[in-house]
Amino acid sequence: MLIWVLLLAWIGSVVIVVRSFPRAPEVQRRLQALSFMIIPWGLAILSGPFVIDHHAVGTHIRERMVIAQYAAMALLCLFAAVGIVRARGGRRCASAIAVANFIPVFLLVCVSVMILDPGS
Repeated sequence: MLIWVLLLAWIGSVVIVVRSFPRAPEVQRRLQALSFMIIPWGLAILSGPFVIDHHAVGTHIRERMVIAQYAAMALLCLFAAVGIVRARGGRRCASAIAVANFIPVFLLVCVSVMILDPGS
């Protein structure tokens, strides 16, 4: 049930992004601060079990991988907050972009942590 709610929230946020994307060049320039959201995506993917073979490494490396996953979530929230504050005139669109990025990264981090630490 939670997956369906998250899917509908993600679809809704993508629709809001498309509908509320600002036309003014100044506001579009301010939305470029949200391009840094690629960093948490890269951190979550590259430090996760889909790239690093977690069976071949020790528990110390797995703990660092879990910390990197949580750091990716924290960075995403930080970049989203900075992007929303910086995007005057396009805050609705910036908020929708933040939600549209947060939901898939949240699911990716949840799956990665459950693979790395099955008891969590």
